Amino acid sequence: MRAPQSRTLRAAAVMILTALSACDNLQWGGAEVRFVKPPPPEGAGEVTPTPEDAPNLGLPRGTVLFHVIRAQNQDRIVPVGEVSGDSIRTLERPAGVSPQAYEQRFRQAVLPPNTQFVLFRRGAAVGTFTLRGDGPSTSCGVPTGLGQVAAVAAAAADQEFIAFRRGLEPQVVGEFSPPQVTGPIRRYAPLVTERLVLQNGMPRPGSWTRAQRDLQSVDFVPGGNPEMATTFLSGDELTVGPPNPDGWSVFYIASYEQRTGYTPVYSEVHDYRKAPKVAPKLVDHLNWNGKGGSDLLVQMFGPKDSWYSVISRDKGAKWEKVWEGRGCRK
Repeated sequence: MRAPQSRTLRAAAVMILTALSACDNLQWGGAEVRFVKPPPPEGAGEVTPTPEDAPNLGLPRGTVLFHVIRAQNQDRIVPVGEVSGDSIRTLERPAGVSPQAYEQRFRQAVLPPNTQFVLFRRGAAVGTFTLRGDGPSTSCGVPTGLGQVAAVAAAAADQEFIAFRRGLEPQVVGEFSPPQVTGPIRRYAPLVTERLVLQNGMPRPGSWTRAQRDLQSVDFVPGGNPEMATTFLSGDELTVGPPNPDGWSVFYIASYEQRTGYTPVYSEVHDYRKAPKVAPKLVDHLNWNGKGGSDLLVQMFGPKDSWYSVISRDKGAKWEKVWEGRGCRK
């Protein structure tokens, strides 16, 4: 008749031990029982990003647009922003997140080692970029990467590319066949710039040839005369750094019409006597949102840093700036 009582006592002991398992130690029948938490598993300090991390750490949740720049030693890849419909979502470290934590998670999620990126130039796929190491962070605290460009022979002389991570790149049709800077483009570029300079009450430069810092021929619609993109500067350089306080910048996209020649369809004029330096330069164009037409990626140079903007056509076929990442700068 003692067996049921023994089983009852053992069951009670198990229940008591279970209830007290959160304690460090306890006394039981004159013996001290100590509970020690098991050590964390090996590698527990390395955290892999999860979808839940994205909103908390400001990590991108979709496709990221990149800018790749050739360099003498190692080529560089810079995350520009997250493609979001017709616009771009700015990448930035949220307030309250440490730079170290953001950089670690961002590199794991966006720039893992040996990742390949598909390169685009003038609307066509032209090669790959392979990530080999870590680059410095941008002024927004966004990590960059270092690696190597491998491009087709026709794009061997090109220094800048738009890029997407392999598997997330837009599907484009066509071969790389960049339009040439023709005689009419060279003739009209300073004439159009002079008109914009005088309309905005700015002084003429000492030499239009020296003021022209970038001139590109772009072909948004195949056939006919290509469009042009150009940057003219006075008292400034197309790099990060302080300008002459009396300087200015003129950037525009112009299309050709038989009757009027080249006419700006989009322009930016910055008078440094009235506002801080902004010197825009076209990086490239690509239909990255798949909605038809081209999106233009522009790099903006300021006194202390650089950032990006995107120009696209609205529903009325008018060119306008749809995003600028300047707001992320601290």
